[in-house]
Amino acid sequence: MATNESKDARHAFYAVAGVADLAVSTLRQLPDEAQKLRNRLPDEAQKLRSRLPEDAVRAYDNLVRRGESLVSSIRASRTTQRAGRATRVAVTTTKAAGARSRSTARSTRGSAKGATTTVRRAAAADAKAAKDAAGKVGQDQ
Repeated sequence: MATNESKDARHAFYAVAGVADLAVSTLRQLPDEAQKLRNRLPDEAQKLRSRLPEDAVRAYDNLVRRGESLVSSIRASRTTQRAGRATRVAVTTTKAAGARSRSTARSTRGSAKGATTTVRRAAAADAKAAKDAAGKVGQDQ
């Protein structure tokens, strides 16, 4: 059962991911938005001051949802799942190589080479997943 602490920590993590995603998205639109804000700022300043506490709570909740959506999208991506499988295979192969090396010295070299190849493939899959995940940051869903 999830505790309130783990739920709060998860929400905070999602909020941070949402902040990063929102920042990238906002930076892409910054030149147009800056001009709009320059024109509206004097009239809106008083309204903004009175709505700040409610807006902060609403913004935090939006960032939690946005971050959760981003993390879910990255977790569900094919490249991330492929990287996870490759990493699990690499760990299993490496453990098996260690067990075999303790029992038979001659097989160590072949097992280590096989484990190295598997780890190399897992690292490539992890790098591809990270690149794919980085590409998702800042994209509006």
